Amino acid sequence: MPNQRLENEPFYVTDLLRRIDVLDTSLRLFVVGNDATARPHLTAALVNRITASGRTVITSLTGLAPPSSPPHNCVVLINDAQILSPTELQILTNLLHCNDIGIVIASGRVTPALGPTHSDISTTGTVLHLSPANHSTIRNLAAERGVAIDDTTLTQLELLSAGSFGSLEAYFESAPANSSDMSEVLRTHFLHQVTALPPLERDIVKISLAISDVDVHELHFDQERDTLTVAFDRAVSTGLFASQSPIIADALAESTNAGRIRTELVKIVDLRIKAGTLDMDTATRLFDSGVRHKGLTNYFRENIDNSTAETAADLFRRVQSVEDLNVADTLRYAQVAARSGNLDNACRLADSVLTDALTNLQGTADCASLAGAVRIRAGASAACGQLRVAADLYSWLGPDRLGAESAFAAITFLGTGQLDEAIAALANGTGSPSSITVGATTLADGLIQSITGVAPIALNTMSRALALPGGTDSSVFQPDSAPALVALALLHNGAPERAASAISAAIAIDDANSHTWARHHILSAWIAMLSGHDNVLEKLPKEIVTGPLRERDALFLQALIVGVARRSGDLAQLRRAWSSAEHTLSACNVDLFALMPIGELWLAAVRLDECEPIEHLVDDARSLLRTLGEPPLWSSPFHWYGVQAAILSQSPADLLPHARTLTESAKTHTYAAGLANAGRQWLLLMQGMVDADEVESAARGLKRIGLPWDAARLAGEAALRAPDTKSATALLHVARSLRIESSIDRTDGFESSGTVAPPSVLTEREQEVAELVVLGLTYREIGERLYISAKTVEHHVARIKRKVDAQSRSDLMVILRTMITLHPTIS
Repeated sequence: MPNQRLENEPFYVTDLLRRIDVLDTSLRLFVVGNDATARPHLTAALVNRITASGRTVITSLTGLAPPSSPPHNCVVLINDAQILSPTELQILTNLLHCNDIGIVIASGRVTPALGPTHSDISTTGTVLHLSPANHSTIRNLAAERGVAIDDTTLTQLELLSAGSFGSLEAYFESAPANSSDMSEVLRTHFLHQVTALPPLERDIVKISLAISDVDVHELHFDQERDTLTVAFDRAVSTGLFASQSPIIADALAESTNAGRIRTELVKIVDLRIKAGTLDMDTATRLFDSGVRHKGLTNYFRENIDNSTAETAADLFRRVQSVEDLNVADTLRYAQVAARSGNLDNACRLADSVLTDALTNLQGTADCASLAGAVRIRAGASAACGQLRVAADLYSWLGPDRLGAESAFAAITFLGTGQLDEAIAALANGTGSPSSITVGATTLADGLIQSITGVAPIALNTMSRALALPGGTDSSVFQPDSAPALVALALLHNGAPERAASAISAAIAIDDANSHTWARHHILSAWIAMLSGHDNVLEKLPKEIVTGPLRERDALFLQALIVGVARRSGDLAQLRRAWSSAEHTLSACNVDLFALMPIGELWLAAVRLDECEPIEHLVDDARSLLRTLGEPPLWSSPFHWYGVQAAILSQSPADLLPHARTLTESAKTHTYAAGLANAGRQWLLLMQGMVDADEVESAARGLKRIGLPWDAARLAGEAALRAPDTKSATALLHVARSLRIESSIDRTDGFESSGTVAPPSVLTEREQEVAELVVLGLTYREIGERLYISAKTVEHHVARIKRKVDAQSRSDLMVILRTMITLHPTIS
């Protein structure tokens, strides 16, 4: 039948016409779509089908005005209906009342004048709204043409072709072998299309690339309004209007007058600025298209404070490219550049302020500007793991010039062990009491109290700093974020729940492009790890794990990975983690706020007998703590790492100094008391003395201060060394109960899944091995406990792994912990 698909008709056209009876005598069809859609191909196919049926197709309204009329049973097909004159529209309206002819109207868009006709046909006939080809359509076109296309090529083709069916046909006909051929084929197609346009239409399309929502009433081109309206409607229907394809932009750049376009764009900028309708997207497009206008730079300036750090830095970059920045704006630019993570540019800008002051005695930089520039440089140094360099910068500035930056200087001095300098800096603070400076000063007071006073008061002061208005404000780039410092202090004091609350609140208001985003997420994972959670690395955003990160964040991340591996008991995993972490040590300096990652890496080094790369950092950390007088809040966790290092190296002599310091700190510090008690039990264990009741008390003390893994490890090791079966069994039950309690406290979804194999799948001996594996004992230690060889233990573990369907050592540990939690009869 002639209404069926004809030879060489594109399949996508056939699909569009499937539900349209082109043989209908009173056919009414309205097709809306620009030249990039299938509209040209559709109208050509309609002409072919109708002609094949023996009917006449009339494509012009000339000679059809009353009293004339078209032949009976013909089809009037009008293309580009958006440019019809009022007279032609009236003729078309009259023809719609003729029931013995068919009417097909194709238009680039529905203009107000075409509105009634479009509405009429939508009721009495069929309306097709066509769009450029999308991802799926392009893939189908490729399959129809027998062209193999991968996802990368498909995405590139969608962008470069702008979904134009004509350009896609050209590409698939040539079927190029690589992307460079693709660009050339599309460029040839679009250049031909662009050069075929009348100059005025071409210029209007070029304008639309910079201002996608340009209106005909904004255009001038020294043309009559009617002429502009017709040209505008034709330009819109080309399918090139407001295109995002760089190839179309290049083709237009080759065939338009840049000066003429720029003059027209400037006029539009003036109109929109006066009307208050300029938007950021349009402003940046205009700037990028070469328009340099004072109104644009003013607009960028006005929107800097309301933008994200990344956007603000980009706006400053544009402003600076056309005019010199004063000192205040240079500092603002440096600050937003730093907050967006571009520390190199931030330091370059801050350096320009410092250089101006040093080389020009009458320079424009005042003390406040100098202090601001130093803060930015200091913050960048701190992010690079060089807090000592940051402190040196503040020392260079001197207390008399600190002004409103005094609190940030004090925090930096404290981090490097310079207590007197910190107190002096805070005492010299001047400037307006803004919410940020008040919060920073309160935080600095709390940190000084953490060195000179008692932990509860210090932590209360620091927590109040976060509660103040602006306490968590990260709009001022500084050596470290307030939530991070408070969370670290809380972690050092065994308060993981409060630390998690502080960090969670900060993450909730963080921007993914913020300089604090990675730090807060990594600290959140640290809190989870120390609280005994599993799968903490899997919950980190992928962008953090894959990097790149600045040195401070990299140190915390690598130490976190090492800490997770150490707790898993998988020696091979620990070796891999240490190998990745080792390179971060060369770029690391010790400061008060980096003691925990140094401690984790220290334990890994001892476990793997590779202490040389970290020995100097451990010595620096101990020296720093001694300089500050061994403040319990900060020193206790590090000395606990020292206790564990001595345990791993089987050296009671190395354990003693740390135990003594903890015992001394325990007089005023509850957290240190819990650690000191546990350290005392470890020392007794290493000397072969086990008191089950004392061990249980110490282990439960560790659990209370937020160290459940350490607690279970102590009880498990004591069970291994217990001289009698009764004590060993009792201590194993203690270790298990601590893990169960910790698991109940957690919200880790894996533990509550209920999909874990029950313990009945394991033999009695395998259950015993599983229990000891979960406690973190080595194969040798398990063998000693059960009076079997390490090789036999390895065989048992391999069978357990198969039975519970664990894919890795980490999987096995999680599954066994869950089995023990859900089925505590394992023993």
